Amino acid sequence: MVWSAALLVVTLAGQGAAPPAPASTDITAQAYVAFLQGWAADDKGDLAGAVAAYRKAIDLAPTAAAPHAAIAQIYARQGQIDPAAREATTALGLDADNRDAHRVLGFVRAAQADQQPTRASALLAEAIGHFEKVLGNGVTDLGASLTLGQLYIEHGDYKKAITVLQGFLEERPGYPQAVMLLSDAYRRNGQPNEAAALLRDPTGASPGAAGPAAPAATIDAKIARAESLEDANNWAAAAAAWRDITSGPGGDAFRPRYATALVNSGDLAAGRAVLLAVTNQNPKDVSAWFLLAQVEERRGDLAAAETAARKIQEADPADARGPLALSEVLGARGDYKGVITALDSRVAAANRDDILAGTYGRMARNLGAAYFETGDSAKGFAVLEKARGLTPDNEELLYLLAGAYERENRVPDAEQALRELVKLNPANADALNYLGYLLADHSLKLDEAVTLITKALELDKDNPSYLDSLGWVYFKQQRFDQARDPLERAAAALPRTSVIQDHLGDLYVQLKRYRDAVTAFERAMSGDRQGIDMIALTKKRDRARELAGGH
Repeated sequence: MVWSAALLVVTLAGQGAAPPAPASTDITAQAYVAFLQGWAADDKGDLAGAVAAYRKAIDLAPTAAAPHAAIAQIYARQGQIDPAAREATTALGLDADNRDAHRVLGFVRAAQADQQPTRASALLAEAIGHFEKVLGNGVTDLGASLTLGQLYIEHGDYKKAITVLQGFLEERPGYPQAVMLLSDAYRRNGQPNEAAALLRDPTGASPGAAGPAAPAATIDAKIARAESLEDANNWAAAAAAWRDITSGPGGDAFRPRYATALVNSGDLAAGRAVLLAVTNQNPKDVSAWFLLAQVEERRGDLAAAETAARKIQEADPADARGPLALSEVLGARGDYKGVITALDSRVAAANRDDILAGTYGRMARNLGAAYFETGDSAKGFAVLEKARGLTPDNEELLYLLAGAYERENRVPDAEQALRELVKLNPANADALNYLGYLLADHSLKLDEAVTLITKALELDKDNPSYLDSLGWVYFKQQRFDQARDPLERAAAALPRTSVIQDHLGDLYVQLKRYRDAVTAFERAMSGDRQGIDMIALTKKRDRARELAGGH
């Protein structure tokens, strides 16, 4: 199963309970006011304040279920599964029909089923029961519906999965994850023709034109092979595999995958041609327009990229990929105020579906970066820190936030963000290197810094940036002879990276190789000058010249 705690967090975001109508008694009215205060604090991202207000409401009205359910949702968004479960269970003890509590427990039990294989079957069944309560009496909840559809498939209830996912696709035609889940449910239920028809036309616009279907096992095997080639970064072979799939029955649905593989193999022109054909045939295919916008941007045609982004907004104004794609084009142009205009209201809303699809994290990242570029660091941090709480598994966002903290000289905060990132993904070589370099640059925990950077080099051997980090931490430890090899290799590989040349110059001074130090400092002065204090560098160069003259 795939229902991890991370998915739990993102799926529950934005699920604030609607305030219940107050009774006429004074104490109940006070409890209602406290609940409203919690609701308002939660909406502003003040989670501690929200919990405190909800607790006050509970003290005033101990039999009210809504405050417990609201606290459960906050805990769930933070990934605190056990406290979320306790509060939701308490809420259901007070009101067996509280939908918010059922929703929390649905995601909690699904996450626990993924983590506890010996109890998976019972936990999965319980999760399904809670989601069925959420969706009872015709209630629409797209996040719950999508999750319930997959849980039904995991549980072997394929007919129920088909019913739920069909309902989801009526609300969100062509939604990729739902299409693939429904296709899977059809195949498992012995309906290969329906599966192939759906894949051929994910929007359901032409169900009568399916034609003969390929055997489900054959399609599955081809898809698995193409995806395994992608996992191995063999993009040229993956493109050939997807081309074979697109030429068969049901293949039209996979043309964007074919285009993606072509682009990743380096054939931008061919990938673009496929996407243009898709968008020409189906002008409302948001996925194809989104990919096309990215391809046009990579080609350097920002006008065409903007056109594709705006086509998304024409096709479906509610789809977050429109403002996301537009923000990336505007950012590439350096129009950061335009990025803010495109994203501010959408990110502030923190829509549940956007979080589930992963678009919220990317929008928050772009918006936060735009605020920093315009000099409004307070808003930049506010955006990124809120997004960090809602999407704690977003590696790119944590990396960006760490860099912002470091630029503001908030070194402990930068270190904490990077430690969270390394814990989240111990194989993230960039994060390992960054954390090690941060510690080295500030002369902190130098032995640990060596360990972190060494791990990064084990994952990406001979990476010149990592070699520079290793040499620099050795320099900080005054292990000058050991620092020489990695710093010289890094400097040779990246001759225009000023900070690396500067590090090498500092090392040569310590080794009393003053002429070599002068050469390194001059390379630093003529390089990219990123992260360099030119006045200090010039003084070091001049001092090295003086010392060289005396030797």
